[in-house]
Amino acid sequence: MESLELAFDQGADAVEFDVVFTKDGHPVIRHDLDLVSTTDIGNHSFLSTKVDELTLEDLQRLRAKERYPDGRTESAAFDGRFFIPTLKQVLQNPAFDKKHLIIEFKHGAYFEQLGLDPIGAVSKLLAESNFVERGMKITLECFEFDFLARVRKEMPESVDCVFLSARDTLPAGESSLTDELLAEIAREFDGLSVAMSMVLSGDLVQRVRATGLPLYAFTARAETAEGNLEKWFERLVATGVDGIFADQPDLLLKTVADLT
Repeated sequence: MESLELAFDQGADAVEFDVVFTKDGHPVIRHDLDLVSTTDIGNHSFLSTKVDELTLEDLQRLRAKERYPDGRTESAAFDGRFFIPTLKQVLQNPAFDKKHLIIEFKHGAYFEQLGLDPIGAVSKLLAESNFVERGMKITLECFEFDFLARVRKEMPESVDCVFLSARDTLPAGESSLTDELLAEIAREFDGLSVAMSMVLSGDLVQRVRATGLPLYAFTARAETAEGNLEKWFERLVATGVDGIFADQPDLLLKTVADLT
């Protein structure tokens, strides 16, 4: 929760976070199914380290830790201080009134196979949050085309749905973002977000522009910059995408400000 608040304090237009589900069906804010690299679960005696094999009560005993402690020593200094937030807690946070939250469904079909209802659970929490009255903008995103299409049908029209894509996560039978696939994405969803490498070369930006879809790219981070950090960020901005997901929004915003 603290990192989401910090991102807005640093000037981010929106914050993006992933949602996974506990054994008892609660959506929590975490990227991976396995909790070893991002929590102190190793200090506990649970029989499993997987989020879908633990209850919400179990997760409430854990504390967050930095995934890359050697490369992010400043962040790692906060290990053990913060809880794993639930989606309910994030949506209820008054600090996010009039803010834009981007929620990624992770492994939606997998959780459905376990007998959970990820779409219904998120839909219920959104309804209870009164996000429209509070001036919040909600975007839902997912790498799974068919799952996101069902999300689109079950959510209010005020919620945007953005399809996520990387070279190795295209829909079954597809090897690239062809014009035909882009047209289908434009019919089904409200935007497209792709891995950064997909917009650094080729004509994808221009072809997406032709569909009228907003295009976003992920993820800009200092640790993976190619060469000089500011020049790297300048190159990412120069792709012409509508938005960039960044691990250090303050650094990217400084580059944008310098350019403008």
